[in-house]
Amino acid sequence: MFHLDDEDRLALATAEFTTLLGTTPEALAGRPVESLVSETDREPLHEAIAAVRDGERVTRRCSLTFTGGDAPVPATVEFAAVGGTVVGSVCRTVEPGDRFEHLFELIQDAVVAFEMVDGVPVVRAVNPAFVDTFGYDRAAIVGEPLNDYIVPDGRVEEAVDYDQRTAAGEINYAIVTRETVDGRREFIYRGIPYDSADGRRYGFAIYTDVTDSRRQQRRLRVLHRVLRHNLRNDLSVVFGMGEYVRSNALSEPVSDAASRALDAAERLAAVSEKSRNVENALDGSPERSVDAAALARSIADGYGADAAVETDLPETLPVAGGTAVYDALDNLVENAVEHTPTGTPVRVTADRADGDAYLRVADRGPGIPAVERAVVFEDENITNLQHGSGLGIWLARWVAEAAGGDIAYDRADGWTTVTLRLLLSDDDDVLVPTEPSGAAAESTEE
Repeated sequence: MFHLDDEDRLALATAEFTTLLGTTPEALAGRPVESLVSETDREPLHEAIAAVRDGERVTRRCSLTFTGGDAPVPATVEFAAVGGTVVGSVCRTVEPGDRFEHLFELIQDAVVAFEMVDGVPVVRAVNPAFVDTFGYDRAAIVGEPLNDYIVPDGRVEEAVDYDQRTAAGEINYAIVTRETVDGRREFIYRGIPYDSADGRRYGFAIYTDVTDSRRQQRRLRVLHRVLRHNLRNDLSVVFGMGEYVRSNALSEPVSDAASRALDAAERLAAVSEKSRNVENALDGSPERSVDAAALARSIADGYGADAAVETDLPETLPVAGGTAVYDALDNLVENAVEHTPTGTPVRVTADRADGDAYLRVADRGPGIPAVERAVVFEDENITNLQHGSGLGIWLARWVAEAAGGDIAYDRADGWTTVTLRLLLSDDDDVLVPTEPSGAAAESTEE
């Protein structure tokens, strides 16, 4: 056991604790507690201390690796506030063979271990996160049918279907609604069955709370749809009135003002259209295989004599990413064509290396503005993304990330190159879209 002062320094350490670290109480006196643990454990250490000091939790457990002795000592430590002092108690050290139990106890997702008895999951153990989430003490729920405690009315049949899959040895993965101490919540549910040596069927159910993120996604989708619908309707009025003013203006300044208003409305309409195409593109399945070489050739051919788009592509290049890969490439090429000088070609090339495909779009334009480049390629805070040209770059990044890849930017010798890295696919069912997914969905939206 050890006590901390107001600055998280050791005010007292028991002999048992110092022996665990191979030191003495005198040697530890006054040392910052963070100096005793590995660097990666310092953030959860301070979070646990703050939680009990601020009264957020009565006690808080965390997994720490003490590094102050001759060898690292992994342990479970429980913090509590006692009389204004934070006290840390080493609950147990973790032996190599005890790591699974350590993970079970400390993982932040709710986990229940169960046994299938006559097709029903009966609770054999729950972790502390399960107790906190669902509100049942271990003594109250161990030995009881799991569904009776956490499955809400109207979801029983669904839960029984999952139980039948578990009984058959199949893994479950789904979004489910469960009854918690805070009411009904949505979870990513993973059910993992296994058999014991005597042939009995057991399993683990892991619940990751995604309620807030899913609600936020739904709210944003509704707001986006309503905003875009109202924007489109109001812009039609702006276009009509602006054109009327420009056509009937009695002075050049009034006509010029109307033209500027119409230009601004056109830009706003383009942003709205771009955002709709981004939304439609990201609705597809990123696991679907597509021929990136065929997509790139199709995009380049679409420019015809309007712009010089040169390609250097393999015969085929199957990648993961779904139809949205077309949208990503199409936006990158469109951006390059728009900003490259007249008479200078845009280059689209591709190759493969170490299981990945690299699709590169290069142009002789001025390069991507620093503001957009910083937030898209360097993960800076989004503070000044002001116009629609950046959406195409964002779409390319999101498509690559959804498929397990990434995006990179390079500026050298007057050339700007944006590279999409996508995973190569060995799927025989390779799709070759001939138009952006946003265009394909245009007639069905709203």
